[in-house]
Amino acid sequence: MNQDHEINRRALLTGVCALLALSGLEALPASASNEIRKLVNGRVSVKLKNLPELSKVGGSVGIGNIKGKPVAITRTGDSSYVAFSLSCPHQKVTVSWEGNGWVCGAHGSEFEADGDLVLGPATTRLPRVPMKISKGVATIG
Repeated sequence: MNQDHEINRRALLTGVCALLALSGLEALPASASNEIRKLVNGRVSVKLKNLPELSKVGGSVGIGNIKGKPVAITRTGDSSYVAFSLSCPHQKVTVSWEGNGWVCGAHGSEFEADGDLVLGPATTRLPRVPMKISKGVATIG
């Protein structure tokens, strides 16, 4: 085989991991255009009640990257929410929404809508991201 066309294992794995990471990043919801704002300090501001995905308890939505890491918010109660990283704690692959929770496409770890662990090989929930809520607006990061 010609060395110019030979793909080494490292290059193949790097490419596959990059594709998995990109495929797990969902586009922001159409409603997010005015509801999610990047702040100058790397944090994000979110108008919670204006995102239809968060209209009911258990609703969850990816809000984009905060400091280079994909993040989501889930409504956990009438007026409570959690923000968490979408990077699987097993090997940092970005998880994606499937049905009622988050799934890692690389090794099959499963997480509840709020990021709590359901099934490994991950051994912990999706990492929480600091969030403060004031007057219906969450500041995350």
